[in-house]
Amino acid sequence: MSRLLPLPLLSLTGYVLLSGLRNTALKGLQLYGSAHPIGGVNPISFCNVFLFSQLITGLAAVLGDRARVIEDIRSVQGTDRALLLADAFLGYTLGPIAFYQALDHLTVITQTLLSSLNLPISVLVARLCLGERPPRGFWLSCGLILAGLLLGKASGQMMSMDRMDDWLGVAWTLVAALAVGLRNVTKRQLANRNWGSGLTVGVQSLAGAIAFALIALQQYGPQHFFYLQVWWVLGVIGLYGFTLCLGTELCRQWSNRHYSVARISLAGSLALVVTVLSAAILLAEPLPLPVLLGSALILAGVLVSRRDSPAPSRPTEPDAAAG
Repeated sequence: MSRLLPLPLLSLTGYVLLSGLRNTALKGLQLYGSAHPIGGVNPISFCNVFLFSQLITGLAAVLGDRARVIEDIRSVQGTDRALLLADAFLGYTLGPIAFYQALDHLTVITQTLLSSLNLPISVLVARLCLGERPPRGFWLSCGLILAGLLLGKASGQMMSMDRMDDWLGVAWTLVAALAVGLRNVTKRQLANRNWGSGLTVGVQSLAGAIAFALIALQQYGPQHFFYLQVWWVLGVIGLYGFTLCLGTELCRQWSNRHYSVARISLAGSLALVVTVLSAAILLAEPLPLPVLLGSALILAGVLVSRRDSPAPSRPTEPDAAAG
């Protein structure tokens, strides 16, 4: 395979495919847990999923960067501590919770299309917090995204006006988008610090895992962790954590060595296509023509804006809030 595709292109392709499959896989876990309750409770809670997946990612990042992680931790001073805490809370706690809850109330396709609002919300947050001017083509991008959402809604397949579940899903999607936008601000402010992934990914991911452990204890009690002793629960969450969460992170890091942030960002936009098609194929979610056309408009809107977006000063890790 590496002879057919150069290794850098293979890693970039893997990043697009794995990140696109994460939404579909997580929804599949939710549905499977609902169909196989333990003691009347869905064992695939957001606590168990993100506790395990972030533990895997955090340990891998810390061990991979172990030569400098202690030195980086010691160099953190003053306001950097508050920025790191805010970044960890937004990216490894609030963002994942909002993403999980949105996906729990909506179909994968609906949640994926609505998550295109991340882009305009992030730009507006950056404008308010950092004074950054919107990129060229931003308003055209917003128009295409809005047109795509309206077209998808007109098909009757996205959400119903009279279902509370749909509105809760929309609310959680907006919370997730706000978390992404605010985290982009914290990442931009931390971008000039010479820290490795052991601190910015590993330590923060482990902190998120601890937070989910505490939430599980408060929300469900210690018996909730016993569900992880059931082989299929541990197996499916472990498979999700190792292949999709850790796999996406590794492919992103390998891609960073060969491609610009702008190119990786553009390639990452194609994950929308992977998510929509995989949800239709693997979960049998309806995919009528208006939703396909709406997806095409949304993708065009994202690409128009990202084409002219300035690249950050250094590569950043993928958002946990994206799943």
